[in-house]
Amino acid sequence: MDTSSAPQSTFSKKVIFMLFGVASLLGWNALLTELGFFNNFLPSMKPFVSFSFLNYILNIVFQFLIFWKKDLFSLKFQLIGGTVGSIIFLILIPLCTIVLGKDELINIIITGGLIVLMGFINALCSGGFFGLVSNFPLEMIVALSTGQGFSGIVMNLIQYIVLLSISSTDDKSYIIQACIFFVISVIILLICLVLLLFSFNNEYFQYYLNKSKNESKELNNELLPVDDGKLDVGETNTENKEVSFCELFQKIWHLDLLVLYIYIVTFALFPNASINQQLFGLSFDFSSNTIILIYNCFDTIGRYLVSKVKPSKSLNMIVTFGRSILLFTLVFNYYCQDGLEWNINVTSILLIINVGLLAATNGIGTTLCFGLAPNEVEDEYKGQAGTSVSFFLILGIFLGSCVAFLTNAIIDTFKKPTS
Repeated sequence: MDTSSAPQSTFSKKVIFMLFGVASLLGWNALLTELGFFNNFLPSMKPFVSFSFLNYILNIVFQFLIFWKKDLFSLKFQLIGGTVGSIIFLILIPLCTIVLGKDELINIIITGGLIVLMGFINALCSGGFFGLVSNFPLEMIVALSTGQGFSGIVMNLIQYIVLLSISSTDDKSYIIQACIFFVISVIILLICLVLLLFSFNNEYFQYYLNKSKNESKELNNELLPVDDGKLDVGETNTENKEVSFCELFQKIWHLDLLVLYIYIVTFALFPNASINQQLFGLSFDFSSNTIILIYNCFDTIGRYLVSKVKPSKSLNMIVTFGRSILLFTLVFNYYCQDGLEWNINVTSILLIINVGLLAATNGIGTTLCFGLAPNEVEDEYKGQAGTSVSFFLILGIFLGSCVAFLTNAIIDTFKKPTS
């Protein structure tokens, strides 16, 4: 297909992809932002540690199935089903938490089960949107990735409005805050769903999605058996329409493993080890929301910065492995705060620096991996390349959540026993 006939990328299209990025992570970001609410009603679950672990159990399984068997779910089903499912679960989860009794066993089981099931929905959302955007130019990949960062910022700003409107911290206030917060989250997802439905009929979308399909057909036709100089269109060699998990991994293994490591480091330290540190003497609700906001802002900046540099494997490796030092510095800052009792202003500033670096390098590394992956494969496999990186990203989150139990045990040793 002649690339000169490609529709122009406009600012409005970039905004749409940014909104898709918002939708792809809004479900998880909404739960993350409201961890204080869940911690109030379900303290025995330790939501700051357990929620990310529970949420990514099924997520990993279905991300792998979507990647391994490309036609298991259509792209439309992944995108529409994932968005609609996010809306449903953002209603069910807080509702069950409120209705089933504070810290009751039945509440823990059902809410925990819903968090696990939502992992399937998140797999559809993240895998679908990354599979979609991998068919488009790099600028749209950056736009969607930047939108993912904005997803968290939007949730934090909504939470600030709610916290400032309802300042008390009793159960009734937590319920009102959660209702307002989750209703707004659902409205945002509904807007994104409408934009998604309209986009499928947009010329720009149809061009790039059909481009990948046509190139796949052209490759398939080139591989058809020839008999007496005639092309046998009655038989198709379907085995050549998509590459296997192992074959694709051989092509982009370095990017898959880099994004895996990025998220192991990130989720080993965030949110639990970061949120549990004090910030300038703020109350826990404001402190935790501020730390998450700092993370989301710097993560968004990092994703956007990729559009200002030339993406390269060497830059990706420097960013990815350089952030390993944060595994020490962020935990050590907790020790300085609780164990050595440094000045709260000093440790708060160091906390902001550490969280900012953790987030910025996360954003840069993630966008570089997704931006470089489609260039490592043939055009007809670009969507699969995005899904592959998305799977290893989810695997990294799950493994990082497992490591978070270790970091949580370490920082617990720094806490002085209460008298």
